[in-house]
Amino acid sequence: MRERSLEIFGDEKRLDALIATTLFAPGRLTLANLFAQRIPPPLAYHRIGEGGTVLVIENSDTFDTISTLLADDSGRVGHVVFGGGHAFEASVTRIAKLPGVMDIAYYGDLDDDGLTIPQRANVSGTASKLPPIRPALGLYQLLLREDLQGSAPKRIEPLTAERRVAWLPAPLRSPVTDLLTAGNRLAQEATGTLLLRHDDSWREDL
Repeated sequence: MRERSLEIFGDEKRLDALIATTLFAPGRLTLANLFAQRIPPPLAYHRIGEGGTVLVIENSDTFDTISTLLADDSGRVGHVVFGGGHAFEASVTRIAKLPGVMDIAYYGDLDDDGLTIPQRANVSGTASKLPPIRPALGLYQLLLREDLQGSAPKRIEPLTAERRVAWLPAPLRSPVTDLLTAGNRLAQEATGTLLLRHDDSWREDL
């Protein structure tokens, strides 16, 4: 798409802006009309085993920590993927190129962005016939038990919080709703190397 955009407009990012406008509304112009296609960004990952689970980690330090720990005992995890925040919403379709994917688990921060990203990625992923993206339950449970709360940029309104937490399993929704509406957040880095080495509960659903 960017190569074609440069050819047509002399600006490789012009189509990025135009594609979100009414010019590309249903029944109007399409990328196919322009002989162009959207290319998802590259996906960074470690192949650590033969299992069918892909574990997506939102942030880089936790990605490295969990990749290292799973290298010795990967369980059902075959690949650990670096989500890279909102970049994962576009790069998720690359998972379809990984071999033997049967399950996708996601672990991110418990905040507005961290809960929005996997839900948006799910839309693109299921359209590419990928398995639904589910929460990595054991990791989120451990993060909530640690409860190292920090301030979020803003409080989340109760109705918005309910939509954000709908992706989580029912037992986690109430405490995470309380967290968001209080204007707080939990960073996934709270589940650091020492904690993950000494508490194996996070491996149970992986």
